[in-house]
Parts: sequence; C-alpha cells; structure tokens
Amino acid sequence: MRVAKSEFGDDYEKTTVLSGKDLEIFTPGKQAGARSAYLIVINGRSVGKMFKLTGERVVVGRQASNEIMIDDEGVSRRHAHVERAAAGLVLVDGERMPDGQIKMSTNGVFVNGNRVQRHLLADGDKVQLGSSTILKFSFQDEIEEKFQADQYKKATIDDLTQAFNKKYFADQLKTDFAFYSRHGSPLSLVLFDIDFFKKLNDGFGHPAGDYVLKTLAQLVQKALRTEDIFARYGGEEFGIVLRDTDGERAFLICERVRRGIENFQFVYDGKRLPVTISMGIATLEGQNYPTPKSLVKAADEFLYQAKHKGRNRTESGLMGS
Repeated sequence: MRVAKSEFGDDYEKTTVLSGKDLEIFTPGKQAGARSAYLIVINGRSVGKMFKLTGERVVVGRQASNEIMIDDEGVSRRHAHVERAAAGLVLVDGERMPDGQIKMSTNGVFVNGNRVQRHLLADGDKVQLGSSTILKFSFQDEIEEKFQADQYKKATIDDLTQAFNKKYFADQLKTDFAFYSRHGSPLSLVLFDIDFFKKLNDGFGHPAGDYVLKTLAQLVQKALRTEDIFARYGGEEFGIVLRDTDGERAFLICERVRRGIENFQFVYDGKRLPVTISMGIATLEGQNYPTPKSLVKAADEFLYQAKHKGRNRTESGLMGS
C-alpha cells in the first residue's frame, strides 16, 4: 500500500502491521481485572514483546501483514495460526487455505519441546518457531500487561525520541548482517547526525535541543517502512538499517529524508531553529564487508565525508554522491 503524502513525499512504500486492537478474543465489556491471552517473546528478536491474541484467528509468521510478525529467517511467511475453539485457543501448524485445507510450515511448530500439528494452548506453554524464536503463552491482567510492556519499552526504546536505543540497534544489525550476508541480499546502514547541534543547544538552550531531537525522530520514523530499524545511536546521532535496500535506493531514501528535515520549520518558543543533517551510507552487497563492525566503520567514514564537504548532504560509495 502507499502512505499518505508527508513532508518526505508520497512515493515511498510502507508496510502496515495489523494490530487487531479493536477485536477482543474474549467477551466484550469484560470486568476489570479479567485476564487476556498473550504470546510473549522470551527468546529471539524482540525479547519481551507481547502479542495479544485477538479475533477468531491470528496468523503468526514472517510476513509483515500478519497479526503477529516474527522476524526470524527460520519462520515461514505464514507459519502458524491461533484459532478460537469451544475448548479455548488452539495453535495450528501452517496456514489455512481457502478450501479449508492446512498447508503446514517448513520447519514445524514445537510446544514444550514436542512437535505439534494442533495444540490446545495452556497457560505457560512455550512455543518454538523457526531456529531461535520462542513464545510463551500466558494470561495477563491489565497490571501485568502494563508491567510487561513497560519492561520491553525500557529495554529497547530511547526515552526522549521514542526511537530504538543503541543496544537494540546493534543487536538487530548483527542479526541482519548475518542473514543478508548469507543470502546475498543487499542491506544498507545509514548513520546521520544533526549539523552544529552543540551550537544549537548553546544558542537556544537544552529544551530546544530536546524538541529538535524528538521532532526530527518523528519525521524520520514516518518516512520509513515498518521493517526498517531506526535508532538513536548517540547524543545527536541516529542510525537506520534499510533491509533489502541497495546503495542506489538507500541514497534516494536518505536524500528524501535530508531534504524533508531541511525544509521543515522547527519552531521553539517562537523562534525558528536552523536544523539540517549529514548522512553516511554503507551497503552490504555480497561479501564486500566482512563484519558488522566494518559496515558501521564504513558508514561512519561516509558520514565524516558529508561533514567535511560542507554538511547538509548525503555521502555513500556511489559515484558522484
């Protein structure tokens, strides 16, 4: 689908992940203190993330449009589903086809160590999908739900900008690097920072600086796809992992983001703030970078070139960038 036109233009594809938040698996209007069913990631990417089981059927798999999207190369696009039955919630290996038949997943579904095709879920069951993802089935009340959500947020999200934090970003980059290197698909890493941010802080005050960081992060987030990873990498430095994106496409995306920031009116306490960014891109294609560290180093060097050449520009390995 296409996103509505924004500060960055209307020609950048964005994937929407369905939340199902309006479809309650249990009786609508349940009493306060009632417990809802969840699958909670306890191993693999996004440890601590919770998925509420909603609606009559919830699809689990690697495809971004699933109600539960699992980012694991060993997980099929539509690996399994949870459906509502008279006895409770049933986990089914595979995808239900239009004719009602079940097309089973490639690597199977395991519950508490045993491979299953169909399993009535019980509180505490541990569900393994793919090579590393383990989900725990659990009933949570509102207090428990809030606690789990807060813990996940503290572990992965930067409090000021609401972008991912550096640790989460580094972990994701390491995993993505291994996957894309092994499969030969392109992966682009972007590092960028705010030009003359110290001067802005000194001249307008730290609250103005915080306003710029938060607003800029919101603008960039809107320009990216769901599968892209955006994080606060340092004080005024940010990072983006663009999956399945070659150097040419990454450069076009970065230029759209850079121009959007340049043209946006940052106004704080009635004063227009001068905000631009410099960006560096390194793209993994084949085996051109041996390690994640070398990819980060290359992106950082291109960022340095952007600053050295006058700032408010994007540099990469492309000729003429």
